[in-house]
Amino acid sequence: MAFDSGDKTDRFIAAAKTRAEAALNEPAPKLTALEKGMLASLRRGGRPVRHG
Repeated sequence: MAFDSGDKTDRFIAAAKTRAEAALNEPAPKLTALEKGMLASLRRGGRPVRHG
């Protein structure tokens, strides 16, 4: 793992996105809250949530 590719937060978000992409085809994935949000975004086609 390259530690020069951003700070810890950037790496954590990238890992969550990768895990969410891998979980797209799983029937009942066990994900963290961040991964669930990423998965929901991927299922919406990457569109942001509109509140209000």
